[in-house]
Amino acid sequence: MSQNENYTLSQKIAIGFISFLLVVVLALAIFRISCIGFIENYELGYTFDTVSGKTEPLVNKDGTFKRGYVYANPFVFVYHIDLRPMQVTINANNRVLNAKLVEFNPKGFQTFVNWHGTGDYDQNILKDILLSYAYDPSSKDYDFLTVKKELKNEETTTKSESVDTKTQNDTIK
Repeated sequence: MSQNENYTLSQKIAIGFISFLLVVVLALAIFRISCIGFIENYELGYTFDTVSGKTEPLVNKDGTFKRGYVYANPFVFVYHIDLRPMQVTINANNRVLNAKLVEFNPKGFQTFVNWHGTGDYDQNILKDILLSYAYDPSSKDYDFLTVKKELKNEETTTKSESVDTKTQNDTIK
């Protein structure tokens, strides 16, 4: 007697149905992982086609950036770049010497991807990259970087110099 003969017809149908459900769930999971990406409302989404090597930002017909779930072919990866402003600072001995509020400019997307490659750029990764460009004297040449505000420590330096001069003048008298 084989093992299949021990099962009743209802048990065979139940096993077949459960097997079918497992295959469908596995197929949907593979489809979701390989073909669907998600872009948050504060991110610039872009695709990288592994066959042609092209990178293109995800833009709607009206010129706005695509948000939410995005379908892509299995050989096309969906990546994102964080567009929120962030503060980059130069520190010494736990004191901020200089701070800038910077953000990624989508107009320079192609230059950025050519220089740094494809991938997901969240604030942790992007902060270090933009820090190096924000303090470069020729930062106006980087079309992917926008410096929104700059805070220098010059004000405190001039105040301390004026206090020192005043103290010296008082001691001389």
